[in-house]
Amino acid sequence: MRAWGLGGAAALAVLEEEWAVTGETLSRARAALGSAWAEGEQPSLLASGNRGTLLGSPVQLRLGRDGRWWPYGKERGRWAPAGWPSPDPATALASVESAAEDDTA
Repeated sequence: MRAWGLGGAAALAVLEEEWAVTGETLSRARAALGSAWAEGEQPSLLASGNRGTLLGSPVQLRLGRDGRWWPYGKERGRWAPAGWPSPDPATALASVESAAEDDTA
């Protein structure tokens, strides 16, 4: 299983668990995403619990309970891990967006 290979038990937990992200954690994530792109180019994410889905794209970020952001992509109708985690949501998002662009090129 890909999740296990990317991060063991922590990766499996992110794959299976959905939980509420609130307060300072959510504020820091929004600030990090907002500052990583030029004005007007920030990604639009639809948040649900510890998951944020990039609008109009098969890309998702998931926050692990350890504070790392995991990139996900949609494969055959299901969300699947798409790379290594990062403590920075913008870095995780950029890595999965780059991989998605490579797949369509």
